[in-house]
Amino acid sequence: MGLTAAGIGSGLDVESMISQLVALQKQPLKQLQAKASSIDTQISTMGSLKSLMSTLQDVARKLTDKSAWQLATAASSNAAVAVKVTGNATPGASEISVQALARAQSQASKNFVSGTSFGQGSLTIDLGVDNSDPNNPKPAKTAKIDVTADMTLEQMAVAINKKSGDSGVMASVLKDANGERLVMRSKDSGLANAFTVSVAGGDANLQALASGAAGQVVQAAQNAQATVNGIEVQSSTNEFKQVLQGLSFTVGQVTQTDAPAVVTVVSDTEGMKKSLQSFMDAYNALSDKLTSVTKYDDASKTAGVMQGDSTIVGLSNGLRGVLSASLGGINLSDIGIQMGKGGKLAFGTSAADKAKLEAILQDPDKLAQMFAAPGEPDKPETKGLAVRMKEFTDKMLEFDTGLFDAKNKSLTQFKKNNGKAQDRVNEQADAFEQRMRAQYTALDKKMGSYSALSAYMSQQVMQWNR
Repeated sequence: MGLTAAGIGSGLDVESMISQLVALQKQPLKQLQAKASSIDTQISTMGSLKSLMSTLQDVARKLTDKSAWQLATAASSNAAVAVKVTGNATPGASEISVQALARAQSQASKNFVSGTSFGQGSLTIDLGVDNSDPNNPKPAKTAKIDVTADMTLEQMAVAINKKSGDSGVMASVLKDANGERLVMRSKDSGLANAFTVSVAGGDANLQALASGAAGQVVQAAQNAQATVNGIEVQSSTNEFKQVLQGLSFTVGQVTQTDAPAVVTVVSDTEGMKKSLQSFMDAYNALSDKLTSVTKYDDASKTAGVMQGDSTIVGLSNGLRGVLSASLGGINLSDIGIQMGKGGKLAFGTSAADKAKLEAILQDPDKLAQMFAAPGEPDKPETKGLAVRMKEFTDKMLEFDTGLFDAKNKSLTQFKKNNGKAQDRVNEQADAFEQRMRAQYTALDKKMGSYSALSAYMSQQVMQWNR
């Protein structure tokens, strides 16, 4: 509002009067602003609840996989054999003896005088055998390396390495006091990666690089060899990946005949217990938040920001409903998990509850069935707890049509409507102020003319009385 002089003519405190009248017109803004603040808090609360629901969804999704309950730990009694769990390992023990370690083929040429050059020709490296056509076996990999006149061993090693992707063989030059050798070595270990070198053309020096030539030092390719529970097994590397179900083991040295490694697999009860705890933690975090935003605090006489909200009440009831359903007559209390004060899940502390928990941890298949049973469509009673919880959270978090997105849309619309209502109040107050100023300005002028007339009459009366 610009600078005004309302009240000068009448002598009244018009500015104060107008300000107070406009303030009365804007009185509804306080309630609207308080409501806007409440809506903002509700939107923020829904965001927090959605995040907690998403965490519960992630945990439930992991536990719908039966392998998540087939947890095991493995240990080896001998450092010669290292073992790790890779899948659904069966509890038990296995004896492993190691007879040989895997190695790559290495072929070193005879010694050459340093700086020896070679005649023009070529080397052909054939690695492994491709038996895809039994009537026409051929190398699994092959590469031809052209040797130019006067090429040195170092230049030849560079040429071989450029073709290593085709040949599976790398080369280097070994130098000592006796001269230098060309050393070729297969990139991978195992019998399947054995190679031969043939020579075409060239001179006697080049011919000396062919497999079987005089003066060569050859380390033959070899598979790792072990005996597992009396059965001989081999691997092209020192890692055996599929010999024992759900395990892989790596051999590091040959074992003594009378000292095999004993690999023991036991159920990972602590891992399964952690899975149960992660589910309870995610559920409790969401349940606690729902309780805090809907309860009435007697001490502070304040209600939760979502108290009485039908959407949140329905969400709370639905969440508890998922837990209340049993699978084949088995529920959480049957495995030693109790729902305590405030609806929080926890492992029971009684001797009976501890015994129930220990029993279910020793029966991974039953635990997996209780949580991960896929069930039948439209028959929730046939589905595992994690499966039901995942379906429930999926529905709540569904994009655009899920509970959270729908509620957020509603609250956002309420906030827009609230903003429009505040704008209307401000517009009405501005219009009212303009009317008041126009009326008081007219009054001021009228009062000013009356004051001027009164002063003139007083002056005339004084003249008459002289």
